[in-house]
Amino acid sequence: MRPVPWHPKPIPTVWLDHKTGVGVDDSGASVQPRIGGRRKYPNLADLLDTALARGAQRLMLTGPVPDPVPGQDKHWLVVPTPQWTPLVHWLGTPPTGRFEHEVTHSRLEVRLAAEWFGTATVTPAQARAAWAATADALRASDRKAELFLSPAATGTNLWALSLPRTIDPEPLPEDVAELLHRTAGQHRIEHLTTGPAACTCGGCRPLVDLAETPRGAFAYTDGRFMYASLCRELGTGPVTRLTGPQAAELIERDPFCRARFRVRFTVPDYWDHVGLLGVQHENVRDGWHYPNVPGAGGECWADAVEVRLALDHGWTVEVLEGLSFAKGRVLDTWADRLVRARRRAAEMPGLDLPVRRATQAALRAILIQGIGAFASRGRETTRVVWSARDVPAQYAHDVRRYGEAFVYREPARGLSGNNAAYQRIELAAQVWARGRARVLSCPSALSVKLSFGAWTTVGALEVDPTTLLGINGDAIFTTSVEPWSLPTQYGGGDDGREGRLRLQGFLPDVKLPASAAERNKLREQAVAAGIDGALPHSPNASEETTTGA
Repeated sequence: MRPVPWHPKPIPTVWLDHKTGVGVDDSGASVQPRIGGRRKYPNLADLLDTALARGAQRLMLTGPVPDPVPGQDKHWLVVPTPQWTPLVHWLGTPPTGRFEHEVTHSRLEVRLAAEWFGTATVTPAQARAAWAATADALRASDRKAELFLSPAATGTNLWALSLPRTIDPEPLPEDVAELLHRTAGQHRIEHLTTGPAACTCGGCRPLVDLAETPRGAFAYTDGRFMYASLCRELGTGPVTRLTGPQAAELIERDPFCRARFRVRFTVPDYWDHVGLLGVQHENVRDGWHYPNVPGAGGECWADAVEVRLALDHGWTVEVLEGLSFAKGRVLDTWADRLVRARRRAAEMPGLDLPVRRATQAALRAILIQGIGAFASRGRETTRVVWSARDVPAQYAHDVRRYGEAFVYREPARGLSGNNAAYQRIELAAQVWARGRARVLSCPSALSVKLSFGAWTTVGALEVDPTTLLGINGDAIFTTSVEPWSLPTQYGGGDDGREGRLRLQGFLPDVKLPASAAERNKLREQAVAAGIDGALPHSPNASEETTTGA
């Protein structure tokens, strides 16, 4: 089941601004839009025609695109496109459109540059430059590396290139893989203020009362290229099923075992902080919550690193059964090469700041989406037709109207052949679990070894709980600046290494967020403001300190 690397041919691409249609092609030559009628700005068909005229097979759009309107069936990809037939779309996030020209039968894929670069603010020329810089950085770490249609495909193919010849990871039994798919959550997403976003299960309580503290500072801290630091010696097949006593003995004997456990837990009476173990809501579509009310509890599957963290903090944890994996270096080389690529991008001469940031963001997307792709079981597709008669009978119950268009979804099909070799849910599940544990308790340049062998850490558990606004993946939002989040030159724990939690932005006085959406807006404002206002004794921080991606 070793994955076989793909070797794609270059895809002719044009980079256009969504609003104006102005852009560049692969060579950097200027592209002007072909606008039909008497319109001032191009519509989607004009953009497709512009790309076709340059011989492109891929259209990358920069600039903001209209967001789907809640309650209204409108989407910028589902509009009339004369002479272009819509093929299989993906209307999720990020969206992808596929079209075929009715005369030439040329096919064109439409994607957003923000999928790679994390922002819509780059210009077409900057996006093209960042694309080239990303490709150069990857090839510097692996000469066979190529950029694919998506960051996820790029990441998984890089894994196939990097997998040592001596390693042939054994696939999981189907029942174990299915169990992981059902019970392994992704990164932690939790809003911790009172208000409409607060969890109402009864076992979770918000930590910041907005009635008592409506305003305050806003500090945004997150991990630098965090996932790359979590890929060491992951567990993979063969897998061994464990009874409750066997599982309890394993985690007691080997705290660093590669294993997952089904546990029943209770929050201690003295607990006044965030929850440590995640439980799925009764409606699994609502995601996960983290009970933190003393006496509350639950039952869940959790990785050994999460169970160990709860035990170390005095939680009552009963181990009911487990799965033990073999330790291997399945992702070590892959992560090392991405780290080298990122460092290469930071050192490339001649890149202006927006291009350098975009390049680092692209490498981060490859890392994060590559991990997510290991858990993929295929993707559902969206088809667009302009007559109800063209909707297959089996999908008639799921049709939505977008103006004059009829849109239906075809469910994901299972992966087979070489694609199936990339299905490694156990790898994704472990990295996600390590990430959930690491945002709570993370090593830093300030860490020291204690007398009983443990190391001091930083992270959400080291934050005053009355200041903790929320957690999103490896991001922590607080109403005060944590000294450990500062660069080492200011007495903090950020020495520039991958995996360090570091301050990304600071706002001194804002209305505190009642929802994740409000919090995300403050995050953007904080990043724009930088961290100068949080640094002691000096208003000036280095470019690397304030802008490291």
